[in-house]
Amino acid sequence: MRILVDIRHLSSPHIAGVGGYTTSLLQALFEIDKENEYVLLSSGTKRTTFEIPPLAEPALSERSESNGLGRDDTGSQVSFVHISVPNKILNLRTLLLRHPSLNWRVREPVDLLFLPNLAIATLPTDIPTVLTVHDLSWNLYTDFYSHKMQLWHRATRPEELISQSTSIIVPSSSTKHDLERLYSTPETKTHIIPHGVAPQFSEKMLASDHGTRSRLKLPKRFALFVGTIEPRKNLLALIEGVKEYRERTHDDLHLVIVGGWGWRSHTVRRRLWKRDTYGWVHQIGYVEARDLPAIYRSAVTTVFPSIYEGFGLPILESIASGTPVITSHTSSLSEVGGDAALYIDPYNSRDVSEALKGLLGSSSLHKQLRDRGIQRAKQFTWERTARETLSVFNASVSS
Repeated sequence: MRILVDIRHLSSPHIAGVGGYTTSLLQALFEIDKENEYVLLSSGTKRTTFEIPPLAEPALSERSESNGLGRDDTGSQVSFVHISVPNKILNLRTLLLRHPSLNWRVREPVDLLFLPNLAIATLPTDIPTVLTVHDLSWNLYTDFYSHKMQLWHRATRPEELISQSTSIIVPSSSTKHDLERLYSTPETKTHIIPHGVAPQFSEKMLASDHGTRSRLKLPKRFALFVGTIEPRKNLLALIEGVKEYRERTHDDLHLVIVGGWGWRSHTVRRRLWKRDTYGWVHQIGYVEARDLPAIYRSAVTTVFPSIYEGFGLPILESIASGTPVITSHTSSLSEVGGDAALYIDPYNSRDVSEALKGLLGSSSLHKQLRDRGIQRAKQFTWERTARETLSVFNASVSS
């Protein structure tokens, strides 16, 4: 089977979120799948930063739309097709003409089309398509998105993509229920496949952890937040909650925020300009993926008070690293944390303070959640995600 994968969204220099899902899933697929061919389609003035891991060692080629494919016996064959045309032009043509369909770009037969995310694309009518829908926050919480972001989501024509896809993959039952409710998606069409966690997120301290802490100038004792700074992540409630905890307990707990500035983050910026946050709130921006495990292991807790998530990967990364989590009781977050997290009302900063007091004031509770989290994280592997995704691929072609 030849599988065409749309990786046009991997052009960003900082791969996170949907990009992290795509790269981790593909790498796992290439390692376990010895039968199928994968054609990775990218476009734009810059080529994708996606790299094949050395362990997979598939047959590689980079080609134009007319080149043929070869194969060797080492595993899945992977080839790249890059269209050196600005994405704005390609998208405008697709929106106006609805032509060509995505598979036409390859100029050779494919058996399946895989979209790891919503995209501006025309789907073929004679080739099965598998679409991953990560969440529906753009539909449920429009205020959390800029006009430009709302326009992009509308331009993808999600109703058409969802209805025309043969199968849909979602990371949680929460997202599945949202799909059924908002788009009347048949239950049998949607498959819940949770994300995995990379093996480097482990509770075992490494000798290099101290160097990472020193280089990033991390405080001695801190609560951690990981994610883009945007309204949906609820950073203002987090800051107020930690501030209240500090005042009530006189515990010199710091807050470290890992993540870049997103849309409408000016309210958080203004909050951090106030003198009462000086010295204990540290916004260190985007960090390299290799540094994240050490940061998680160094924190006393990860606090993730997001309003809505389709999955909530920072929860999984944190518990795999042996760091207990405080998170919201909304959307999918309890599906990830299970009995290994404390849950709060994200609209009430007092809940953050109370949860911190309960967790950090009880060494037995801290240890209990740590142990539960380490065991729970073992259920989430990218190999499992890849095998279940491959099953959806095979079923979609056979149907």
